[in-house]
Amino acid sequence: MKNIILEANNIKKRYDKEAVLDLDNIKIFESAFNFLIGPNGSGKTTLLNILSLVDTDFKGEVIYKGQPVKKVNFDLLDLRRNFSVIWQNPYLFKGSVASNIALPLKLRNVKEDEIASRVENIAKKLEITNLLNKKSDELSGGERQKTSIARSLITNPEILFIDEPNISLDYQSTQYFNDLFLRLTSEGTTILLITHDLYQINNFAEYITILNDGKVVKSGSDIELDY
Repeated sequence: MKNIILEANNIKKRYDKEAVLDLDNIKIFESAFNFLIGPNGSGKTTLLNILSLVDTDFKGEVIYKGQPVKKVNFDLLDLRRNFSVIWQNPYLFKGSVASNIALPLKLRNVKEDEIASRVENIAKKLEITNLLNKKSDELSGGERQKTSIARSLITNPEILFIDEPNISLDYQSTQYFNDLFLRLTSEGTTILLITHDLYQINNFAEYITILNDGKVVKSGSDIELDY
C-alpha cells in the first residue's frame, strides 16, 4: 500500500445551522489516483475545499505528511502552493490564455524568460499552443477547461485536486486528460478526483472514498458501488 500524504480527522463543517460535513476520517494516498464519489449534495466539493486548504473555516484536523497542519504552524500560503485545484467551472481572468496560464508563476516571482518557456512547454504538453494568443472571453467551454488545467499544472503540484473536469470536454478531450492524469500519477503526482464518470471509476481508481450526507460510508482500494 502507498504512503498517506494527506489525511483529515473529525471534520465538521456547517453553513449557518446546517451540517454539511461530519466525517471521522479520510486518507489520500501518495502518487495515486484517489477518487471521491457520491450523490449530488453529499459534501464532496466542500471536502475538497477543506483538504486543499482553500477553506480553513471548519472543525477538525488536516494532517500533511504525518504532521497536523495547524499544530506545527505551517505557513498556509507556502503549503497551498504545493497543491493545485481544477474547478468544475473554471474562472479565467481577462487577457490572453498565455497570461492566464502564467499567473501562478508570476505570483511566485518566477523570472519572465522562465515563465515564457514553461507556458510554451505546458501548452505543447496539453496540445493548446494554438490557444495561447486567444482572449479568455473568446474560448469555448472546453477550451476554458483546458486552459484551467494548464494553469493548474504549470507549478508541478504535489497534489492535484480535480472537481468533475469532464463536464465541458468532448469525448476526445476527456480521453486525453484521462491519459494525462494517469501519466501524472505515474510520475509522482497525487490526484484527488471528484467524478460521476463510471468509466473513470472502473478503469482508473486506485483508492475510492464514497461520501453520502456529509459522511464517509465506504473507503478502500476494492469496493463495490451501490449508492
